Amino acid sequence: MSNPKKQFQIYFAGASLSFGLPFFLVELISLFVGEDFFNEYSVIFGFIYISLHLLGGLLGGALVSRKVEKADILRSAATSGLLAYILHQVIYYLFYGVSVVGDTYTLFSLLGGSVVGALYTRQKRSKETEKDEEKEEEDLSS
Repeated sequence: MSNPKKQFQIYFAGASLSFGLPFFLVELISLFVGEDFFNEYSVIFGFIYISLHLLGGLLGGALVSRKVEKADILRSAATSGLLAYILHQVIYYLFYGVSVVGDTYTLFSLLGGSVVGALYTRQKRSKETEKDEEKEEEDLSS
């Protein structure tokens, strides 16, 4: 992928998905269960929060790695995960103030989810390549 503008668009699209999905779902959950849930059941909320960010990172990393060359899969997913974390920090700072900046659990879940999603996509692409090669060999032999 030689075009840097196109590359940044792909990274930013993955980062937006990695950040936007958990942000939307956390806000939706807080709308339905209310503020008391977060204060009384902080461990459950923490688990839900980290799980949603892991899922968002997984989806964003998988989708970004589908659009890049095979050699750049892990780098692109890590870049997208890091960009998602930066986007997360900026948006949370603007909405909620300084007290939420610096959440390392979110960093690790977004970055880890992105890398795991990229590894899944790389494995899937390898299997598809093997099937294509086997099919070509069968066509050549017949």
